[in-house]
Amino acid sequence: MSTASSADESDASRSLSYVSKKRKGAKVESTSAPKRQSQHIASQSSDLTEKEWWAGKGSLGSLDIDEERLPLILARDVKYNNFITRIEKIKARRYFDYRNGTITIIELPTGEHEVTHSEFSHLFMSAFNNATPQDGVRDWGAKSLYTNLPSNEYEEPDACFVPRRLLDPLNPAPNPCDRNGSPWPTIIFEVASSETLQHVTDKINDYWLAPNRCEDIIVIKIGSWRGRRRNNQTRRPLRRLRCLKFCRTATLQQNPNAITFNAVEEIEFGSVYGNGRESQFCTGPHMKWLTIDRDCIYAGCPQPPQLPNLSSVISSVPFRPPQFPYPLQRPGVAIDLYDIQQVIFEAMGPN
Repeated sequence: MSTASSADESDASRSLSYVSKKRKGAKVESTSAPKRQSQHIASQSSDLTEKEWWAGKGSLGSLDIDEERLPLILARDVKYNNFITRIEKIKARRYFDYRNGTITIIELPTGEHEVTHSEFSHLFMSAFNNATPQDGVRDWGAKSLYTNLPSNEYEEPDACFVPRRLLDPLNPAPNPCDRNGSPWPTIIFEVASSETLQHVTDKINDYWLAPNRCEDIIVIKIGSWRGRRRNNQTRRPLRRLRCLKFCRTATLQQNPNAITFNAVEEIEFGSVYGNGRESQFCTGPHMKWLTIDRDCIYAGCPQPPQLPNLSSVISSVPFRPPQFPYPLQRPGVAIDLYDIQQVIFEAMGPN
């Protein structure tokens, strides 16, 4: 088991390249005034378009920006109520960050981003196809989860899931996630493509794993797709993919005094290493598994009745004994990450 103790290499390089480009730009300005002027005008035009978009009524799809520019500040000195009013019109809270009046777009609804959370939800929910009604799980999707009810502040994950045992129509949850008295989901799923790992980790610690909230956070980090995009002979897409699991219980078992939650597991399941070289560690089904413990899925559920003896191994290619090794060591759900890899590769297209 490896831990995510360092920042994403692509995130770090993005920040460093931004600084280096600014410094290089300063040198160019001193030697090329016409070029400096044209670059300045182009920058002004781009900024104006983004500011006009924020001030207007356009959908997120009408904001024509390159994903490589993200994270991108759209506006400053904006009141939170004005931010929420604009965001709710386009139903896109999860793609934006609001901090001290500054609005930053952190993610775009690209094909890769959207199919990833859709496929995960499909695989995870299929684990409960044979569950009894009381042991079922609800898929709440990108539900608005209120992190501060008095001030109406909320965040949205890409997907979240809650066991039916927690859904009591007669009694509100002691620590509700909304004004209806609903309980917090136990499992949250996030996709980070242009969003940096540092940002999603901050969100996990500030919101999702704050006391009396969620239990497990699953993050798929999709690496940038630059340089050599495919194997020239096999046409295999070359992209780094990682799955990180944050778990409240596992962290507190290791350190009962922990106040910061880092990933307890990081799984490489893409086609390249961090250095960009092609890898072979996930070239077919049953090579890389994400496991989610039953006790995390049903965290906080009243007993009796006893929790189900859940043992679901989910893959597009059925895993049948005596295949080895069996991915589950404890009751829970195992998801074949090769299936998620393949839908991401399909969404990337043939070019």
